[in-house]
Amino acid sequence: MTTPAQLHDRSNFLAAVEASGLLVPAQLAKASAALPSNTATAPQTAQFLVATGFLTRFQADRLLAGRTEGFILDPYVIQEQVGKGSVGRVYCALHRTMNRKVAIKLISPDLTRSAAARQAFQREVRAAARLNHPNIVTAYDANEVGERFYLVMEFVDGPNMDALVRERGPLPVAEACELVRQVAVGLSHAHELGMTHRDIKPANLLVARASKTLPGCVVKIADFGIARLIPNPSHSTSVTERTPSPAQLTGTPDYVAPEQALTPHLADHRADLYSLGCVFYFLLTGRPPFPGGTVETKVRRHQLEAPVAIERLRPDIPPTVAEIVHRLLAKDPNSRLQTAAGLAARLDGLAAGAVVVDDDGTVVSFDLPAAQHGSYSFSSNSLTGMQPPSSASVPAGVAPPAHGDGTAETSPWSQLTDEALSFEQDERTEAATAPQTSCRIVPARARRSSGVSAVTVLVLCGSVVACCMLAIGFFLRTMARFS
Repeated sequence: MTTPAQLHDRSNFLAAVEASGLLVPAQLAKASAALPSNTATAPQTAQFLVATGFLTRFQADRLLAGRTEGFILDPYVIQEQVGKGSVGRVYCALHRTMNRKVAIKLISPDLTRSAAARQAFQREVRAAARLNHPNIVTAYDANEVGERFYLVMEFVDGPNMDALVRERGPLPVAEACELVRQVAVGLSHAHELGMTHRDIKPANLLVARASKTLPGCVVKIADFGIARLIPNPSHSTSVTERTPSPAQLTGTPDYVAPEQALTPHLADHRADLYSLGCVFYFLLTGRPPFPGGTVETKVRRHQLEAPVAIERLRPDIPPTVAEIVHRLLAKDPNSRLQTAAGLAARLDGLAAGAVVVDDDGTVVSFDLPAAQHGSYSFSSNSLTGMQPPSSASVPAGVAPPAHGDGTAETSPWSQLTDEALSFEQDERTEAATAPQTSCRIVPARARRSSGVSAVTVLVLCGSVVACCMLAIGFFLRTMARFS
């Protein structure tokens, strides 16, 4: 692939912006007119356009490196890269017509090279489109560009549970119960439709920040069907021989069920419950059941060993919660809790312990971590590009990014799937200093029976006072007639 030339002066950078299609002519004219007269170099121009909201830092970084293609995907404009993993990379994009922010997952080409793999992708995204639930990330669209498949999904503004725990440490018991309860509710919906996730892990469980439409934090399950794209290991007779390699494993080593690692085609919905038990263990202790070791070691320990009793790591955990965790982590699927709905029902009362009376209802407040990049399927990020960067945020020269996978790509996506190290370093620095955002979990019981609003109380009080005044007036008139 030809290395793009780096840009140095203002006119060249504006020409690159025009060629990229990121700004329509009217926007480009407005941006050009707003540029200060002393903005002469390409980095200075990029910094100004990012500070004023015309471009994001991701876009400016690529343009400075001379990359002008790959930003537009049908109606979507790529804004930022928000995550990456073994399955692919995730970008935040904006639908131009609807002005709706979405997440686009670009699937790794290694997973869809064969006709069978492409058919599997299409089959899984059709199944995922059937899922319509508040605790599951909604799939909007799926398509192909330049022999690369992509999936368009709901954008969740908030961290995943991995980032949440790594920032805050082990969670209070009631909060962990509520988060797991919401995941179980979402899984119950999918299991009723005959779908299993196969890769339940903290990085795939997103905690949406509170908004005007959502009074409390809502957990959303991401990546339904994606794990099925990974090739299954061959069958053999012994545990040692059947231990899959990292490339063959369906799921994540720290959270995979024993039967799913060995015979994924035979695993059912109870494998999701085992993985959720591992997540529960992680939320309460800050570590997975079997930390450390290679992929093969982790898989064998899931099959043969019991994890350290959660009561030893968290003595404050109630026996009922510890019993639920232990049952979810049973090696034999028949010994586990059998349904996600049953798990949600058991956690409903335990999660209610997280309720704290507040002025505007029954809620519990806690801080979400600062935005961070990570090697997860999703991660929280600041995506607007509206905050002015520091003077050093746009380097004077950005070296063209090297290929991450060592293979040349012919599609426009090749300009998005390689990262510049300087950009990543800037993002990590910005994430480390970002302020925390407050969010509130509202358990299902609190949402179903929220308290009486202040307006209602005032109306009722006013009615009572009016009735009392009428009664007093009637009494006084009656006494006057008899006197």
